[in-house]
Amino acid sequence: MTDVFTVGIDPDSERHGFAVYLNGTLITCATTTTIEILKEQFPLMWHGVINVSIEDVMANQFVYARNVKTSKAAQSKVAMHIGRCQQAQVELIRWLDHIGMGYELHKPQKGNWAKDKAMFERMTGWTGRSNEDGRSAAYFGYLALKK
Repeated sequence: MTDVFTVGIDPDSERHGFAVYLNGTLITCATTTTIEILKEQFPLMWHGVINVSIEDVMANQFVYARNVKTSKAAQSKVAMHIGRCQQAQVELIRWLDHIGMGYELHKPQKGNWAKDKAMFERMTGWTGRSNEDGRSAAYFGYLALKK
């Protein structure tokens, strides 16, 4: 039987949320860089099928109402962070295209497990350490599994 790896990625400017399901079981929930994904993680999976599912941070071209700040400086800082995350996604996708690895993009969604650790653990069975970025990546991997 060929192993099936489903990889969820939540792009971020410094470290992406990164989750891996092996044959439907969550085995990795962490944060990592694009370089670490390409040099260390993907080579471990070459003997199987790899499905990559990415949160499409490019889908939102606006600042959410919850991020509107009282000062222009604070709002500018939020906008810059969003732009950096979007650029990180662009660079990740360029690398995936370069190595010929397919991926699917998912719009950011309400109900994402990032802030709901209890739901994340209930849905995945994960009992190890996790943070919001890793849980978000696990969510997008989970969406790919359910297709």
